[in-house]
Amino acid sequence: MNSPMEDRLREALAEAGATVDPSTLSPLQPSGRPRVRVDFRLLAAVGAVVLAGAVTAAVLVSPGDEQRAAVANPPADQKGETELFVFLCSKSVKSPDCPGGSVTAQHTGRIQQALQAAPGVLELTYEDSARAYESFRRDFAGNKTLLDAVDAADMPPSFHVQLRPGADVKALQAKLKSIGGVSGTSEPETDNLLASERENNNADISVFLCTEGSGQASCGAVAAPGWTKDAPKFTKYGKAITPAQQGDLAREIAKTPGVQSSHLESQQEAYENFKRAYVSNKALLKATKPSDMPKSFRLQLRPDADSGEVIAQLQHLPGVASVINSKCVTERLTLYQRYGLLLPASKVCGS
Repeated sequence: MNSPMEDRLREALAEAGATVDPSTLSPLQPSGRPRVRVDFRLLAAVGAVVLAGAVTAAVLVSPGDEQRAAVANPPADQKGETELFVFLCSKSVKSPDCPGGSVTAQHTGRIQQALQAAPGVLELTYEDSARAYESFRRDFAGNKTLLDAVDAADMPPSFHVQLRPGADVKALQAKLKSIGGVSGTSEPETDNLLASERENNNADISVFLCTEGSGQASCGAVAAPGWTKDAPKFTKYGKAITPAQQGDLAREIAKTPGVQSSHLESQQEAYENFKRAYVSNKALLKATKPSDMPKSFRLQLRPDADSGEVIAQLQHLPGVASVINSKCVTERLTLYQRYGLLLPASKVCGS
């Protein structure tokens, strides 16, 4: 027995050309390495409920240099451009799309030419591993755990693509996949999601509340015999948090050491954020309803607070579906969007 929500989302994502990892159909867990790249994309797509509340010329320049060239005739008003990072295969990237290891210079040239010829491309910039590492060190200067976990050799080279408003990103991604040598690309929808998170509550911790029909054991769901991630079946679905449980939870949050403030994000608020992030994905928006979004308490912590202790204190309370480190999810998404690195939470956020 699958839930109607799962069925609708599977159909929508199938229409969009993606496969579904069922583990992403519920709020994200606080740790764990994605199995393959598409799972991480769905972390952003279906797992958006977590954050919804919450190139150049024909020849590449030598390593360490950067070359930039305008493509076609960009309009005077470039407002609304889309940015896309195209990450190339390298020895450090473990991806099913990179069976041959590092991309060759010749293959890189073919990718470059395809990007330059693609409709809607305004500008292309090539970034080698050394330059990417310099940018990474600046962007994450305050995250010693992450800086210690990554060195220059881990950085895949990439193309930074500026696209006209309305450019067909999916068609470009499909073209790149047919050429090969690309380990992955950033997702414009995830950029929207991250921007929405920064502009809104930008919570440290998100406490997701149980919804009716939940498939999580913490909400009372019972898995059927033979349940697997690829074929999740249930003999019983979970129940929504009761008003009494929600009141008790609010009081528990208020007295939890390290919590500075909290905000209860409604299903409608989460849905509005979700719609803004996925405005271009008509199939997913059509398949998703406000009732699919869990309510959540969005917590701001004091600077000296231990997020792990806060999560441990709240995650097993009645009516709580899951508790996640929202900052860590945001950092991991940002790391993939900008640098193409898929790292476990322990390397990005510590224990």
